[in-house]
This record gives sequence, structure tokens and C-alpha cells, in this order.
Amino acid sequence: MGWGGGWGGKGGWGSPWQPMFMKKGWGKGGNRGQTKVDPSLKVWVGNLPTGVDWKTLETHMNQAGKTKWVESFKGKGEGTGTVVYSTAEEATNAVTMLNGSQINGQAIQVDVWVKQEKAA
Repeated sequence: MGWGGGWGGKGGWGSPWQPMFMKKGWGKGGNRGQTKVDPSLKVWVGNLPTGVDWKTLETHMNQAGKTKWVESFKGKGEGTGTVVYSTAEEATNAVTMLNGSQINGQAIQVDVWVKQEKAA
């Protein structure tokens, strides 16, 4: 009995002879954010008021169609966000319908997603 004892129990340590890269640990999330999404499903949102969280943004953006994933950036990207829709039609609809709409009394910008190249 005990706390999962042995090397094959419920403990999260695994075998001591297993290479570090093969262990499934509690490291940083492997797929943080929606990086592998078709750009035609994504829209960029700008000019967000300070303090707008993803939930507020999601509620607002659901007017154009059901959102799959919403992020309101903090820190360096404060005031911007990204929204992913199920279909390209919903994303296009969001750009035409919600560009210039208001959240917390401030007009927001909604545009198609354009991935910027990383500076070398």
C-alpha cells in the first residue's frame, strides 16, 4: 500500500531509467493558444479598452457567429486580441458586422488575421 509506491504506480515519476525527454511531466503547456488554425478562420481585434477580458470579448464577438476560441492579450499586446470562428463565413461576417462596434463605450477594430513575420 502507500502512495503509489514502486516505479509503476500512480506516481508521476515514471522509471528512473527513462530519458528525460520521454517523461510526461508537468512542464509548460505544449499547445498554448491556437497556433495551428487556418488564418481564414481567425480575426484580429484592436483598440480594446483596458481591462477587457476574453469572456467579455467572447460575448461581444458571438454576435457574428459561434466563437471557438478567444484571446484578449495582456502586457505587450494590451488592447488587442484574436478570435477564431468555426467557418470562414463567420469570420468574414465578424469583420463586416463588428468593425467599429463598441465594447465598454469604446469603438473596436475588427480585421482579417495577418500573421506577421518575426524580426530576424
